[in-house]
Amino acid sequence: MAYAQRATRFWRANAGKRVLINPSSNLTSTAAPPPPTDLALPDFKAVLSDATGDALRTQGYAVVDGAFGETWAHCLRDDIITLAERRQLGRNQTHIVAAGETRLLEKDRIFEAELTAPRAEAPFLTRLWAAAALRERLSALLGRTLGRQTLKVQVNGGGGACFPLHFDSDPLLDDRVVTCIVYLNPDWAPGHGGELRLVPFPYAAATVDPRFDRLALFSSPDLLHRVLPSARARALPHALVLRERARGRARRGRGTSGPPATATTQWRRRSATRPCAATWRSVWPDWVRSIEESHAPSAARDAAVATHAADVRRIDAALARRGVDPAAVAARLPLSREDVAIDWFR
Repeated sequence: MAYAQRATRFWRANAGKRVLINPSSNLTSTAAPPPPTDLALPDFKAVLSDATGDALRTQGYAVVDGAFGETWAHCLRDDIITLAERRQLGRNQTHIVAAGETRLLEKDRIFEAELTAPRAEAPFLTRLWAAAALRERLSALLGRTLGRQTLKVQVNGGGGACFPLHFDSDPLLDDRVVTCIVYLNPDWAPGHGGELRLVPFPYAAATVDPRFDRLALFSSPDLLHRVLPSARARALPHALVLRERARGRARRGRGTSGPPATATTQWRRRSATRPCAATWRSVWPDWVRSIEESHAPSAARDAAVATHAADVRRIDAALARRGVDPAAVAARLPLSREDVAIDWFR
């Protein structure tokens, strides 16, 4: 525990200058002893109950507190800080595809790295990346064969840094099934920001506080989500992201993803039903606002907003031809699981 709770500080690029991230006030400044290399992995059979699997299937997401335990959570956080100290985190970018071209839109103060091989300087992240226990437990809960996984770490620099609304995968392009995020913020408090906003439409949206050792799981291709603006750097998500993938060909699931396609393409792929199209239409104001909040002013951001506005006009025209009033449909939302039952992982 002494290793896990050592005081940490590191420099991180923020708004064109280096910003010192101070240690939490409840941590000591003593030198760290050797890491506990014999620390056992969490028992994910106990952590992820049958109720977790039921929540994933019926509402598209689940939240588990105390998922890794205090020591493991501190060790994972420490590994991420080490990567940041060594400048091994790059800037996150939104990929926007329109008219067959991809534009990269850099996010403000969001830094990340993906583990693709063992990293000696990050032993606990490496162990988690190599272990099959979490993947096997989710396979059992969802009745799917989850054959491989990727691991990404992210640091939010605060100062309003956030993510726009998006989906994590496109079943026509890749085979990601479940996204798992563990939050590693020992001093997070209400008002710090950085909450995870989940939009499992047509159900009601939910907000998840990024509390220490909290695990959020959700459908990668079908759960619309974003990260709300973060007010403080040192208290905001040092987030570990696990993406589970199914073997073989990409599947065509309930829907598709956000970033790789335009709004019109997403709507056509997701469903031919009129309520679904109108539901999509109802989230566009929030979607555009999230783009503006997540990226600094630029020609690329303006182009992204213009593309979304054009897509909304196309959807409105298509709905009008079918005699559907988006406002009337939106007035009926959100629906409950009694109104419509969805298996998010069928």
